[in-house]
Amino acid sequence: MCWAGAEIPPRVRSISITGAAPCRRRRHPPRTTRLPDADRAHSSLLYLGAGNVLDGMLTTSDMASAAGGASGKDWFDCLPDDLVHHVLSFLPALDAVRTSVLSRRWRDFWVSMPRLNVDVGDFRDDGQFENFTVHALPLLDSSVPLRSLRLRSSLHYLSDLWVNHAVKRKVAVLEYSGRAELCSSVDASLSLASSYLTKVVLKHFDFDYGQFWPLIDACPALENLELLDVWTFYSVTISSSSLKHLRIVSCLFYNGFRINAPNLLTMCLDDVNVNGPLGHDSLVLENLSSLMTASVSVYHCFYPKHYVKTELHFFHGLSHARNLKLIAPLYEALFEEGLPTCPVFNNLKCLVLGDWCMAFDLYPLRCILRQSPMLEELCVELGEEECENCKNRKPAFSYGEISPFWCDRLKTVKIKCTEHDERFVALLQLFCKILVCIEGVDIDRQWVSAQPPDSSEL
Repeated sequence: MCWAGAEIPPRVRSISITGAAPCRRRRHPPRTTRLPDADRAHSSLLYLGAGNVLDGMLTTSDMASAAGGASGKDWFDCLPDDLVHHVLSFLPALDAVRTSVLSRRWRDFWVSMPRLNVDVGDFRDDGQFENFTVHALPLLDSSVPLRSLRLRSSLHYLSDLWVNHAVKRKVAVLEYSGRAELCSSVDASLSLASSYLTKVVLKHFDFDYGQFWPLIDACPALENLELLDVWTFYSVTISSSSLKHLRIVSCLFYNGFRINAPNLLTMCLDDVNVNGPLGHDSLVLENLSSLMTASVSVYHCFYPKHYVKTELHFFHGLSHARNLKLIAPLYEALFEEGLPTCPVFNNLKCLVLGDWCMAFDLYPLRCILRQSPMLEELCVELGEEECENCKNRKPAFSYGEISPFWCDRLKTVKIKCTEHDERFVALLQLFCKILVCIEGVDIDRQWVSAQPPDSSEL
């Protein structure tokens, strides 16, 4: 601005003043404080994890007032650390992050949780799950041992990050699930190499050639293995000296399946399809000398006789069991082919059999009872109506007459069948022949529906 009488500098040619104008101040951008990397990641995680994680939630002061009551004491800050971690262990990872707004003390509890539950279904889409993974993993405390990771995701590049993080934190229990509607293929780079893993659960996966065994072989301390809805068109072998509990449900092993576990205590094969190529063993159970309880259930006749090797000694792998359950429809080739070489079950105390034992004038039932001298409890579950074609069908082997025998230790017999099943009378007639004193045996008949059990739900 120029006043009257003032000399105008030579470089200013002209100046025009039309009236008083307000002085304009130069606007500077607001000063910002740069947050540390961890704080910036935490802030972005809250936003990316749930759109706006604070939607519908009370403010920190409101929650503290509500928790403290009239005294205004913040009860969240009074909880012991161990109790807070225990509570967070039951929450999905996304909800665990949200607890960081409860109080200042709770801000970093979730980064050291002893258990992680990560489910892609908790997120709006795959992109949000990816953002959550990218921002959450760098904040997690890798120095704290991890008890368990429960992961459900079919995005390989993200799933591998979570699994690798868990292995790095010496995880003991890993439950990894793909998509239920379609079995997901396993990433070739996935590794479970850990001397700390004691339990592995794999669900909804399709394994390629050579993928399955290296995963299990890399876990020398593995004691519990569960395979749920797992498919592979290649042969599978489970050989482990540490394995104690094995559960396999609704799985397909198209090129054969072999189990070798000398310290295995319990085994459940439920609705398992094992089809070996012609001339090769389909299901082999060997070296199960410690087996206490075994259950083999087949519901859809997945074992046609032409795919089962005649000299297959299936029952020999179960001969050490104290509790045995064999459930299958009428005429199951896997069980039928093993009868001619059926071993003696010297330890067997409790036995459950299905419809297949009623074939050929009750030959399978009589054969196994004769080979079970220590049997105390017997249950026969008949879920199907016998048809004329089944009655006239010839066995896949030639069997002779079974010599007379006694079940002098048998105390309890349960028969589960439909109301008008005529096979109940045939069972009573058999028991009258093999029991020393039928009056001293508790024979219980229970009514059941005609539908076989459904194993499709895992």
